[in-house]
Amino acid sequence: MFTTFDRYLLGRLLHTFSVLFVSAYGLYIVIDLFTNIDDFQANTTSNLDLLTQIVIYYIYRGFQFFEMAGPMLIVVSVITVLGLLRKHSETFPILAAGIPAFRMLKPLLLAAAILNAALIANQELIIPNIAVQLQTPRGSRLAQVQKVEAVYDHSNYLMHIDGEQVLIESKTLVDASFALPEPELATQFCVLKAEQARFVPANKKHPSGWLLQNLTGVFNEDILTAEGRQRVLPRPNGKDLFIVSDVSFDQLYNRGRNVQFLSSMQLIQRLQNPSTGPVPVRRQSIALHCRITRPFLCLINIAIALPLVFRKESHSLITNMAVCAAVLGAFYALAEGSFALAGAGLLAADLAAWLPVIVTGVASTWTSGLVQT
Repeated sequence: MFTTFDRYLLGRLLHTFSVLFVSAYGLYIVIDLFTNIDDFQANTTSNLDLLTQIVIYYIYRGFQFFEMAGPMLIVVSVITVLGLLRKHSETFPILAAGIPAFRMLKPLLLAAAILNAALIANQELIIPNIAVQLQTPRGSRLAQVQKVEAVYDHSNYLMHIDGEQVLIESKTLVDASFALPEPELATQFCVLKAEQARFVPANKKHPSGWLLQNLTGVFNEDILTAEGRQRVLPRPNGKDLFIVSDVSFDQLYNRGRNVQFLSSMQLIQRLQNPSTGPVPVRRQSIALHCRITRPFLCLINIAIALPLVFRKESHSLITNMAVCAAVLGAFYALAEGSFALAGAGLLAADLAAWLPVIVTGVASTWTSGLVQT
């Protein structure tokens, strides 16, 4: 049964989260805008144009900020609500009526579940669709030019793919360079260079690959092996060439961070991609496991926060909240440390993601005996 007090707690937590989010994001906007106002002014012609660019830029960044700060703000909101309840003695009638303090977890966990569902929708539906806008620099209407991070195509015998830069808006590789592996695809060392290359996704008519446009120099087909002739396909015009490959466009730049712009389904497809190397696979696997465990960690942290704020035989609210913040901060450091070890290859990705859940779950059973009755 969902009581009036439950609805009161639910609304209060959602309101507190909204206030904290607006305050935190507003502070971020003020600091970031004060630091980078020159970037916005560089390409504007009027004050209205300047204001428009600023508003559009920070509207898009709001979704990214919600993804980064949302989980932490949920827990902080719960601690704040519990502290206010204790300060105003709003829990004493409930405890006097014989209702256990853990009964208050029902509306708090429901509110946390609603906010976590919003975080999931934001990550899976919104951020992947505005990825280009999130990579657009301040004061620009186009996504920035990124430096290429060369990769090896593991589905093509470690073919080396490189270039001068990538244009995110048009998804183009400029001054492309594809080194054909010897002797699998070519009988001698050969580097195919083109003015630009564009990734073509697979469909019913052809596999995925790169279309090299305006080749630099003359390409001799005779050096291709039988396997190479199936993967390197010259075009009739003599200037273009198609190379069968599973290396997609977004694997060529910013590989350490652009995982955040992918949905979980795209991450799974990337993990199943035979061209992906071991280091990107490890990062993507960590990111995928982190998304799975994040809601569990949030709910368990709330279960730990309640008895620490409402500790029995303790009359100092400040002390209780400080202890709660220290304990949850230690668990946060444990999670970050696990992910760092996994990123360095010292810990398996699944173990790194689930170890904090196991530890905090065990801690929640231990702290449950500290709650005021």
